Amino acid sequence: MNIFQYQGQEEDHYTNILMNILSLNNCKLVKPFLTSLIPNEAQSFNYKGTYVSIRKKYRPQVEKENEFIIGIAPYKNAIYEKSTLEENLDSIPDAWICGANFNILFEFKIRGSLDEAQISAHKNLLSPYAKVIRLQWSDVTNALHNILTNESISDIENFLITNFLEVSKNFKQKRRSSGMPTQIISHKKKENEVYFIITGSRSLGVYTVDKVVNNEVERINSSLNGIQAARRWIAKYVIENKEKLPLNYQGEQTIISDYCVVPDRPEKKNQWNQWRLGSIFKI
Repeated sequence: MNIFQYQGQEEDHYTNILMNILSLNNCKLVKPFLTSLIPNEAQSFNYKGTYVSIRKKYRPQVEKENEFIIGIAPYKNAIYEKSTLEENLDSIPDAWICGANFNILFEFKIRGSLDEAQISAHKNLLSPYAKVIRLQWSDVTNALHNILTNESISDIENFLITNFLEVSKNFKQKRRSSGMPTQIISHKKKENEVYFIITGSRSLGVYTVDKVVNNEVERINSSLNGIQAARRWIAKYVIENKEKLPLNYQGEQTIISDYCVVPDRPEKKNQWNQWRLGSIFKI
């Protein structure tokens, strides 16, 4: 782990910073953090050999008697349950904190909502009795504020926590770009599945859509006027051609992948997106 290593996505970047802060000085801040964040559950924790990691697909240590999934989103109304969502089996947990008798999987959202498909998939990574705890960012910041009152905190720890608290004020204020659907799932590269390339920009005023199946690219529309218009067209296309497309069609819960390309922009700035069919087009 490296606090200065940029993670590529804003959400992953802030997760990396927070976990690096907690891992300082042999993870000495983990105990006061968890004691404040989940006081009832943390009473039985043994912090010997505490371990912190980010972006690991599988549980980094053996099964423990205390196992939890902690999901964190900005607002209460952004934390909700849906029992009908399919499991997002490709989902990678944002972070893990493990101790002698506990494993905690963390899923962070700095805006939007917790994706219950992700939470459901994460349950498969832990024991059957693992408990899901849904919290807000205010719970995290309160825990960090409590750490600042600890006399044993070092100047460096104080500095890092104070600055993290400052940037965390913006999490709930972040707004999605006009072209991003409200139920965006992730920004994962999905070249091995069917996906759609959306190419265009506001300055050009025209957007095209290419379908990619098994690395074969086919232009299917060349006269759309925006990203949202392109996604609406893709959604309709998927519905009309669901029998022909190699995807797992689940009605409004079908996951669509697109790759947004702006001509003359560096390739590294192009964006992969996954979204649910129902967030764009009601069936």
